[in-house]
Amino acid sequence: MEGSMKKGRLIAAGLTLAFAQLPLCHTMAQGDDFGLWAETNIEKKLNRNMELEAGLELRTRDDVGELDRWSASIGVSYKLLSWLKASADYSLLMDNNHKVNTSGKKYSDYWGARHRLNVSLTASQSFGDLSISLRERWQYTYRPEKTVDRYWNYTDEDDDRYYGDPVVKKGITETHTYRGKGSNKWRNRLQLKYKLTKMWRPYVSAESTVGGSGMDKMRYSLGTEIRLTKQHWLDVKYLYQHTYKDDDSEGNRHVIGIGYAYKF
Repeated sequence: MEGSMKKGRLIAAGLTLAFAQLPLCHTMAQGDDFGLWAETNIEKKLNRNMELEAGLELRTRDDVGELDRWSASIGVSYKLLSWLKASADYSLLMDNNHKVNTSGKKYSDYWGARHRLNVSLTASQSFGDLSISLRERWQYTYRPEKTVDRYWNYTDEDDDRYYGDPVVKKGITETHTYRGKGSNKWRNRLQLKYKLTKMWRPYVSAESTVGGSGMDKMRYSLGTEIRLTKQHWLDVKYLYQHTYKDDDSEGNRHVIGIGYAYKF
């Protein structure tokens, strides 16, 4: 009886975190974007404490109407203690950028690369079937310098997209150079996961991203891991992102995430 009561309290704690997101959902703006994030990962256990991981990810935006980003990553993790894991990874990000100048009369539309390094510490603890983890992550991103053509800004009122011809002056197409830029972020993620069955592991999480001038964004997730076999895992989630003053200018968005992992 006591064990059942304890388990009930743990489940209630997880549900409390999930329901804590409802006030935020109530205030979501009508203009928030919607996207789909899909990823696949391969994880290789090198020894008792160390793992290698490589992955690919694809993101969409504008109500799934346009590609937003694709990325490739590789990383390593090491279990320092039974409850503490350290990890580091590198990602190549290819972004579909659409930028309009301050006057709103000219814009640029181009694919650009970014290089990202993450270094993380993750502490976790289990209480029966409930596990709680806290991940602290330092993130450094560098965007190389890139020169792109500029276009006149014409807007189609029906679908709100930009069209136009290149800006030409004295027979030369006008360009704009985005200088190389690096940024440091600190990310904090708290996650509660519950082992419902051998196959299903639902979870809720909240993650903050902090830059040099304060809070950049918050992400709230509600999803589940689906362990098909010991080697094949699926992850399905709903994520809401609220931005403050993020350099990436991603904006507020609702996301459906689908992931697949092969572990061996």
